[in-house]
Amino acid sequence: MNNFVFIPIGSYEQHGPHLPPETDYIIAKKIVEHVAPTFKGKIIEGIRIGISPEHKKFKNSKSISKKKFKTRVNKLLKNFNEDARFFLINAHGGNNHVLRSIQKLHEDKILVLNTFSIIKKELMKIRTSRIGGICHAGEFETSIMMLLFPKRVKMNKLKKSDVKYIPKLDPNYKFEKPVKWRTIDLSKSGILGDPLHASKEKGEIWFNILIEKITSLIEEFIYQSV
Repeated sequence: MNNFVFIPIGSYEQHGPHLPPETDYIIAKKIVEHVAPTFKGKIIEGIRIGISPEHKKFKNSKSISKKKFKTRVNKLLKNFNEDARFFLINAHGGNNHVLRSIQKLHEDKILVLNTFSIIKKELMKIRTSRIGGICHAGEFETSIMMLLFPKRVKMNKLKKSDVKYIPKLDPNYKFEKPVKWRTIDLSKSGILGDPLHASKEKGEIWFNILIEKITSLIEEFIYQSV
């Protein structure tokens, strides 16, 4: 009998006036809910508050230190037997570095899957916003939310002035990206991208690709770790 554990990991941070602050987490959880049954895996609550210092100046944002985040993840891992295999589905870029460091220590037991990294090529193929339109609460996340949680997307609260293109933060930007920034310095709405290009149809395409790719990567990991 397998012992596969699926852990959704996100953040709690402002996502403009049109998306809820828990957007990253509920997207990660929905991905887990679609993938885990294929492997008869166990789903646990995961991490709702991530490493988000860049959003701290916004009222509806919470962030924890890298040390505290790492402690919380390791605490979850210790709740299971040594033969457990963990699949960490992460939907917040700020968590990536710490999660990778944890994975390196247990490469035969842990697979970290970051949504933006997995779908990078498909973002470029399907997007209609120019570079800078996809980063935070922009075309991609808003499209996914339109598909998964349409009642929680408040497009009527958006103004054209909320749109903010930041090319250097876009996942499809081909040159060196900034290491540190503060969202408040770049966008008063908290949006880094263009949600006006979002659609449920794009969300469905991207979400299905995510599920397919994540499933394939997990199958490969399981095969190699046997």
